[in-house]
Amino acid sequence: MQAAPVRGILHKPGEPQFLNPAMLTLNTFEIAIPPQVIDDLRPFAREAQAMETPREVFTLSNGVRLYSELPGNWASDIRWLSHADEPSYRWFEAIYDRIGLAAMVAPFVPHDETIRLYAGFLVTRRRCDALDMHSDWATEANHAFTLMAPLTENAGEMGMTFENLRGEQRELQYRVGKGLVFGTRFPHSTSVGQLPERSVFLCFNFGTDRMDHWQELGSTTGTQGNFFRQPDGSFVTRAEWLAAGGKPAAY
Repeated sequence: MQAAPVRGILHKPGEPQFLNPAMLTLNTFEIAIPPQVIDDLRPFAREAQAMETPREVFTLSNGVRLYSELPGNWASDIRWLSHADEPSYRWFEAIYDRIGLAAMVAPFVPHDETIRLYAGFLVTRRRCDALDMHSDWATEANHAFTLMAPLTENAGEMGMTFENLRGEQRELQYRVGKGLVFGTRFPHSTSVGQLPERSVFLCFNFGTDRMDHWQELGSTTGTQGNFFRQPDGSFVTRAEWLAAGGKPAAY
């Protein structure tokens, strides 16, 4: 895998973390999402806006099956719509490959052969009543990353609140055609607000192909979906992962 250079960051080769001086945050960078990807996903974003019932499987018009999950204690109506089976995972994986995310983060992630996609999502939300500041990944180094990329224009009306290295809270305004990639040690939350209709995002969890830190990494992915891929390439359901000792994140 040939690494793709990431602009706008400061990184010393071999170091486990990097700096985004514009945001004054660790382990974050913005990318351009190919316009054709946005165009191809727009019809499915509209379909996803109606998929609000939690813990139910919905089907997109292309046959992709999505499982709906919501956090247990957030003051938000956010929904994570993730692949309910392997064919649906492969649909997300094809989008992940088109964007080229693996090559972008390869210089930062300890791995053997590939940067694995653990889970893909269409994330929707209409309101957030209070901040829930958290970091997605519990490891000290960058063993995994998240992408959040808006698919609907109204996403810019209710963005992300994040904390910089000075401990100050700042606002990120989402823009269609741009995505934020972030790893460990990045405290953030959906910003407080309310929209007339649900905004929709493309989201990926991806990272190392080594199982060494899966206990920590799985605590994020295992919270948000019901069927996902482990670093070693095997597929598991949440029930199987829990039975093997998996522990969902507390957030």
